[in-house]
Amino acid sequence: SSGINAEYGRDVVSCQLCQINLPYDFYGKKAPYCPGVIYFDDTYLLRDPYSPEPRVVGVAGPCELCSSIACFDCSVFYTKRFCGKCVLENPDGFPPQLVIVMKDKLQHVMQNQPETGT
Repeated sequence: SSGINAEYGRDVVSCQLCQINLPYDFYGKKAPYCPGVIYFDDTYLLRDPYSPEPRVVGVAGPCELCSSIACFDCSVFYTKRFCGKCVLENPDGFPPQLVIVMKDKLQHVMQNQPETGT
């Protein structure tokens, strides 16, 4: 999901796998403030806060299979963007090494999530 967040004072997108909230400035393939960079798929983009020049950083994007929004830690670009859950549920559609890497990444991400009280 996305929307304005008071903590960041700008639009924020939430990863549907790890629940991290990420600020973004633009959604699409080509941010107007950085015309030299074009992404292959629609991506949540953020102006690089550490660069004095106009640079852009991709932070998240929708999964091609399930449309879930996934941050770049929880997804992979392999001809299109795929969330880690879909990669693991469809291992035959991806190179074996990519499946192994995504499994390791998701285990690490899920282990570092804050516990929720129930």
